[in-house]
Amino acid sequence: MIGFTFKRVLSAIPVLIVVSIIMFMLMKMGPNPLELLKQDPKFSAEDVKRISKLNGWDKPLVEQYVFWGKNFITGDLGISTVDQRAVWDKISERLPLTLMVTGLSMVVSLMIALPIGAYVAIHKYSKSDYVATLSTFAMMASPSFFVALLLQLAAVKLQDMNGGTLWFYTGGAPACVGAGSDSGILKTVGSCAMTPIEAFRRLALPVTALSILQIAGWSRYMRSELVGVLNQDYIRSAMAKGLSGKVVFFRHAVRNALLPLVTIVALDVAGLFGGAVITESVFGLPGMGGLLLESVKSTDIAVVLAIVMIGATLVLVMTTVADMLYGILDPRVRVN
Repeated sequence: MIGFTFKRVLSAIPVLIVVSIIMFMLMKMGPNPLELLKQDPKFSAEDVKRISKLNGWDKPLVEQYVFWGKNFITGDLGISTVDQRAVWDKISERLPLTLMVTGLSMVVSLMIALPIGAYVAIHKYSKSDYVATLSTFAMMASPSFFVALLLQLAAVKLQDMNGGTLWFYTGGAPACVGAGSDSGILKTVGSCAMTPIEAFRRLALPVTALSILQIAGWSRYMRSELVGVLNQDYIRSAMAKGLSGKVVFFRHAVRNALLPLVTIVALDVAGLFGGAVITESVFGLPGMGGLLLESVKSTDIAVVLAIVMIGATLVLVMTTVADMLYGILDPRVRVN
């Protein structure tokens, strides 16, 4: 298993290099950041020269990529052309919130989607199956920004019904608990922790909006795979041998039905990461989504490229983890 994991990690490196080349060339096809800096009166000629040297933009194209790639590996993502701050410093302020929202969304989606999919697979073609099918199709047809707006409206209505008592925050950055600061969730996630109740009230609506589409899709995948597995001959053979229904269901049926879902969940990480951009914008959360939109508007190439590469790296990491889980769930794919 260790050798198999090592091979998968090695095979991911060329993919990451190819992705980085494509992303780097796409960024270079956009507006020239140096020309934009020269037109900005806030930057002197010395500032432009210094930023160009720090980002490697004064070199030929191939050398620029090599310079950027080496720095990316070491964690030096360059200098922002907006405020001349290190790109990693700007990302490290926003990344914890996005990871928190995305991670909670994955956990919530799995905890709800898998039981629903398993239940309707056992009771296929029943009323509950038809209700679940109709509900999931409606959820899959609803874009995340639309769901976010509906949740905000519901939270406001709930506040009016409870005499003005706010149960869930509909937007805006939370203040740092106990710090007397209004600097937002950046410090809340970092140096100043929220109470569990405060965190729940702040993140409940964004996590719900981001989870709706995943719950619908993953529950349908789980139902479809489990229905197929339950009709296999080895399931009937296990039942004929006298094994209990729970043992057959959990040890044989569910374990095999999870195999395709592992790949789907790993690939959907990119969708969650991208969906966080829209969700954070609707709820006014200062995460990676807001930073990406701000950087695109201001043509901050270094920040945009760093965020895109972080997302690509996250997808490759998750697909590698999915391959490892394959070996755990199905002994047939283990490599000695």
